[in-house]
Amino acid sequence: MYVVTSKQMYGAECRAVERGTSFSQLMENAGEACAYIIRKEYGINKTNLKKIAVICGKGKNGGDGFVVARLLRETGCDVSVILACGEPQTKDAVDNFTLLESAGIEVLRYEKSISPLLPVLRNADIIVDAVFGTRFSGVLDYNLTQLANTVNSLSAKTVAIDVPSGSNCDTAVVAGAVFKADLTIAISAYKPIHILKPDCKYCGKTVIADIGITDEDYSKLESVVCLTYNSSDIKKMLPKKRSVSNKGTYGHALCICGSMRMVGAAKLSVGGALRSGAGLVTAAFPQSIYPALAPCFTEPLLLPLESNFDGTFDAMASTGAFEASKKATAALIGCGIGINPDTAKMFSSIIRELKIPTVIDADGINILSNNIDILKEVSAPVILTPHPGEMSRLCRKNIPDIVSDPVSTAFDFAVKYRVVVALKTANTVVCDGKSRRIYINPTGNAGLAKGGSGDLLAGMIVSLAAQGMEPFEAAVAAVYLHGLAADAVAELSSKRGMLPTDVMNYLPKLFSKFE
Repeated sequence: MYVVTSKQMYGAECRAVERGTSFSQLMENAGEACAYIIRKEYGINKTNLKKIAVICGKGKNGGDGFVVARLLRETGCDVSVILACGEPQTKDAVDNFTLLESAGIEVLRYEKSISPLLPVLRNADIIVDAVFGTRFSGVLDYNLTQLANTVNSLSAKTVAIDVPSGSNCDTAVVAGAVFKADLTIAISAYKPIHILKPDCKYCGKTVIADIGITDEDYSKLESVVCLTYNSSDIKKMLPKKRSVSNKGTYGHALCICGSMRMVGAAKLSVGGALRSGAGLVTAAFPQSIYPALAPCFTEPLLLPLESNFDGTFDAMASTGAFEASKKATAALIGCGIGINPDTAKMFSSIIRELKIPTVIDADGINILSNNIDILKEVSAPVILTPHPGEMSRLCRKNIPDIVSDPVSTAFDFAVKYRVVVALKTANTVVCDGKSRRIYINPTGNAGLAKGGSGDLLAGMIVSLAAQGMEPFEAAVAAVYLHGLAADAVAELSSKRGMLPTDVMNYLPKLFSKFE
């Protein structure tokens, strides 16, 4: 499924027109699809008709609203139309307004006072918001703010056509009043406002209306289109369990993690790798933490390596780690290893030598940020998993700038260094610098904002990569499943009280739904 900007959406529409359709037909298709979804969602039929108010703007979004009103009237519903911004202006909207008037549908005009509209709005079972579409920016004016606040105060179900009016489609920001939707019908594809937190909450439930724009129309756009997936998409990606197989069938993950102060980072990353299906997992850690770590593990191979006085890896540990990598199919390095001259030397040495897909997380990223050009010497496929603070050190951008535009930040870095970047924000973004794919994750919640969540995710990614998934898809699937498990745990307990360990322990039950 695509996530497109307003400019990209228009480009895809133009491609569809070049193939032989027309903008007028696309508007009719949009209105027809929206009317069908409204009937389906609210059980509208000849024995269950509704009173519906459709609030329309003067542009194309209003034109879609006119089509919706006409088709719902044909179903038998009691439909009224409110012109919120004056008379329709675009040709297609004008044409559909003429058809609407011919059908005898009541039309009210919102001018200086909202009072004449109140009887219609208060009696409506469903209010359809077709005021502004994807090109809106800024804030609603005084009159529209008053109208939005009134609609929001009513008990009627509210349906937004494409985006809730008052929201900025591309930045996913609501700066002022907005028509809050119970249901948003995204025309042809998701937009950033439908996915990005926190303001996606104004969309309510979001469904996509197919209006005849094809994958080819999106693929031919010059700009890069973002993707998002659902559970059925992820299920298709995951390696299948074979009836005839053994532990070697499902790969060997090497986790180079942990230190005296961060034993838990090793436990969670190794646990994530085990719980995500790798046939073998080797836990490589400083030998000084063996007494603390060994009792935590039953299934993984244990590889204690040279440690220094601080309880972190000694520089010489790189030799043993590299030898272990020759037997592995993917590696993870960085979770809880600490930052000092020894770990920096160990990291720099081994990262240059690894030949297998490699996940770099946490302190590995922090060490890398001091010598970013190492990435140009790495021959293995690399997956970086920074949070905004680590991303700031990698790309030398301010954290607020990263949080406000995570897609561009992750994509630009991934392309520059030809790596996969999984930037962990409210909506984790995964970018592949080689194939130029971008994924925006819809799962997860604030309960993941705890130390250790990233270690668990890194372990899940290396596990899927070890099983043969290519780096981008391994990162995408792990990010989605990590968030989905957290959503389930939050439902069972709470966001406040949940721990990364709870999420890890839920993974077996979650994976049962994907087999």
